[in-house]
Amino acid sequence: MPEPLVVLQVIPRMRAGGAELGCLQIAEAIMAAGGRALVASQGGRLAEKLTALGGTHITLPMATKNPLRMYANARALAAIIAKEKVGIIHARSRAPAWSALWAARKTGIAFVTTYHGEYREQNKIKNLYNSVMAKSDKVIAGSDNIGRLIKERYGTPENRIAVIHRAFDPAKFDKATATPEKIAGVRTILNVPDGARILMLAGRISPNKAHDHLIEAVGLLPKEDARGFVLVFPGEIEKADYARSFTARAQALGVEIRLPGHLENVGAAMAASWALFNISRTEGLPRVVIEAQAMGVPAVVSDSGPGREVALTPPDTPLAQATGLRVPYNNPTALADAIKTLMEMSDEERAAMGQRGSAHVRARYTLARMTGQTLEVYREVSANRARRS
Repeated sequence: MPEPLVVLQVIPRMRAGGAELGCLQIAEAIMAAGGRALVASQGGRLAEKLTALGGTHITLPMATKNPLRMYANARALAAIIAKEKVGIIHARSRAPAWSALWAARKTGIAFVTTYHGEYREQNKIKNLYNSVMAKSDKVIAGSDNIGRLIKERYGTPENRIAVIHRAFDPAKFDKATATPEKIAGVRTILNVPDGARILMLAGRISPNKAHDHLIEAVGLLPKEDARGFVLVFPGEIEKADYARSFTARAQALGVEIRLPGHLENVGAAMAASWALFNISRTEGLPRVVIEAQAMGVPAVVSDSGPGREVALTPPDTPLAQATGLRVPYNNPTALADAIKTLMEMSDEERAAMGQRGSAHVRARYTLARMTGQTLEVYREVSANRARRS
């Protein structure tokens, strides 16, 4: 009988975000399988959820990029591994991954990484820094697109790459649970007038997410159409100057925006939305697009690998079979045209698009599928290490 899994995940912080939520979900799955789940990070809102679930959080400066402090983190991780009898260390970001790599080599345990996004490769130093994510026993790619990128950049053999898509929890993102009362409550919290349509762009407030492009796009619509929309940007403000800049621009254009921070009932907020936008320059596999489709909401995504992958969009998919629309990055005119296309659709056509989206993600992106595949990776690398030792 195999030994229970003892897994130490390392991540910069446990704040709200796709990587952090994935870390929490996998910790919960480890414990449900009879194992022990540890997470080392600088802390954050999700650290409290981890401990409430029965996991162990260890506070370390895992976000640091200072080489001396990274080495100190490696020594601390090695001590934790020995004390807690950890069998696998799983890194979810580059700086912590270097510390995890050193600790794994020192202690001889299995090393797993998750390659979340399309890291930029500007020069040899940056390429070397990024390469740690492919130095593991097994690298988990968050999308088919990321899997191809890892193979092309590092020559990583396919048997060391596991494509495991980000996922949603069907119990939390079920349109049937978004009652009219809950939707009305969300609209009240967001101060959205009756009759106004919500355009949601969810995620950390940083330039990569392109909130400003959506503001410009709505500003290009005829005034009578633009007045019918309220742009809702839930998420942690990562770049305050950027938020101030696009807020001022929205005021100048007469575009209504809301910055509510973290929304507790994000499922109901998505259900209250007319459309969800994920128009980033680069992205991993955007979980918010999966969640929105689960709630029956049409998605507008940027023309990138992940955008093409997470939603079925023209021209790859006929409009009558699509779950959303796709636009080039940094093209507010094309984005305005996409909004117009949705406006030209009947309520029945938009509802059918939402239903197709829900069926699409429920067939491919469920939480049970993601956690099951990740636990299988853990068992595989554990067995391989046992054989070698």
